Amino acid sequence: MITFIVVGAVGLVVLLASIVVGDLLDLFDVGDGLVSGVALGAALSIFGLAGLVTTQAGLDTVWTYVVAVLVAAAALVLVQLFVRRVTRRESGGHWSPVGFTGTTTEATTPSGGEVRLDDVRELERRLAYSDAPIARGVRVRVVAEAGPRVQVEPVDAAGPVAP
Repeated sequence: MITFIVVGAVGLVVLLASIVVGDLLDLFDVGDGLVSGVALGAALSIFGLAGLVTTQAGLDTVWTYVVAVLVAAAALVLVQLFVRRVTRRESGGHWSPVGFTGTTTEATTPSGGEVRLDDVRELERRLAYSDAPIARGVRVRVVAEAGPRVQVEPVDAAGPVAP
């Protein structure tokens, strides 16, 4: 029974931290986007809860673990599908910002930065990166997309701009 309590508690910590701080698995570069921290935390929490409930119901230890694992696996899949759906809807999901122009709102380097794009679908600033440092306030063009981040280059580096 202590195993279920510990795993459930760890799951709650992972779940709450992923909701408050952002996806912890992205911070540690784990999973390569396969599973979100929210889904993993929810599955661990549900594993603990299912284990406690089935233990209290008097199931044999083997069946307790089988039921807990099956319920946790189902929860992992369902929560991950929900997270992907919300993320796709949040980012628009069906269009690419490659080719959009905008302005850097923070200096942009290979490790990060921020831009505001001019397209009407872009309501918020985006995380961005560039091959070479770009100062704040410079006009840029998106040349690639990597998840929610975009790679940018100065507009004049992309060739002459028509007046």
